[in-house]
Amino acid sequence: MEQLLLLWIKEKQLAGDSVSEAIICEKAGSIFQDLKREVTETEGESSQGIIRHGEASSGDIKEAENFIKVFEKLFSEEGYLPQQVLNCDETGLFWKKMPRRTFITAEEKSLPIHKAMKDWLTFALCANAIADFKIKPLLVYHSENPRAFKAYKVMKEKLQVLWRANSKAWVTRQFFIE
Repeated sequence: MEQLLLLWIKEKQLAGDSVSEAIICEKAGSIFQDLKREVTETEGESSQGIIRHGEASSGDIKEAENFIKVFEKLFSEEGYLPQQVLNCDETGLFWKKMPRRTFITAEEKSLPIHKAMKDWLTFALCANAIADFKIKPLLVYHSENPRAFKAYKVMKEKLQVLWRANSKAWVTRQFFIE
């Protein structure tokens, strides 16, 4: 998709047409839909299917389906209400990380080499099954008192998140228990 989009951008530039970010985004969506349609049409011919990355690729589908059955049975036998069932998950945000790829052509100057920033924070979000009860989000960062907090006199108690810190910005067992 990226190669097709870059080729299209280059053709527009050579033709002297102006190309805005909005136009590029619209064309990217169009190219994506075309490619998606092609994949759908040839899906019966291919045995590879969709490639998944991360946690989605590591899951055992049969075990997950079995867990759903066991959970539904427990849910009905014990008389739990949807309000009593909580789901909690964490996600990381690499807030200083530059993208690995960008839209530049070979004729344009390359980006200067830089060391990748690996500064991140972790969010833990938790709510019940019907979403009428949400626990205040947990934010874990590597610094207990970041410089920006000092400079702007930020009071952690007034933040809309529970602020915790450890050297790796991970949600630890102690944070989860708290």
